[in-house]
Amino acid sequence: MQCLQCAAELPAGSAFCNHCGASQVDERPAQPFPAKSPGALPAEENLWTGSYSLKAETHLWLSWPLWVVLVFALSLLRTSLPASLELENLRLYLAGVAILPGLGLLARALVRKWSLHYRLTNYRLFTERGLLSRQHDELELIRVDDVSVRQSFFQRLMGVGTISLLSTDASNPRLDLAGISRPLELKELVRAQVRARRARTTFLEKL
Repeated sequence: MQCLQCAAELPAGSAFCNHCGASQVDERPAQPFPAKSPGALPAEENLWTGSYSLKAETHLWLSWPLWVVLVFALSLLRTSLPASLELENLRLYLAGVAILPGLGLLARALVRKWSLHYRLTNYRLFTERGLLSRQHDELELIRVDDVSVRQSFFQRLMGVGTISLLSTDASNPRLDLAGISRPLELKELVRAQVRARRARTTFLEKL
């Protein structure tokens, strides 16, 4: 074998060179694997985002056509009409009485959709309220004690509902998420993340 430093001939298996004294062992340190702490927490990531669903107003949209029919049915009864109104004014009056509630329902539903936003991560639940001004709140999932779903008959048919979370948060012990599509699936997702957070915390406390 030859010396790694001076290329002198050496007996096989020599650890050092007899001429220059250089080591014949490759002393470059091995690259260690990156150490990962057994208790390291996973990074926070988004699991779900949503907003108020217009399908939550289904019962109101179904009642509005009934109101229109009722208004025009009453207009056929002479005793129910103001005698001082002229025919054209009367038609405008009846149209306004019939249509304005529907426009009000549409405006209310759109304001709710644009002003309510939700975001769930593996650590927290964020809520954002407001159209012009905004209010931002967050709830640590580890503080959640109970999750429930409320659905009216029409909301159950449309697959929407309200999710209620009871927690030990002093500022907001009860949080309602209104107009949520597929609320049962979201409830189970929240419960799974709550259990995971508590299991992780218990594990770290035992270390």
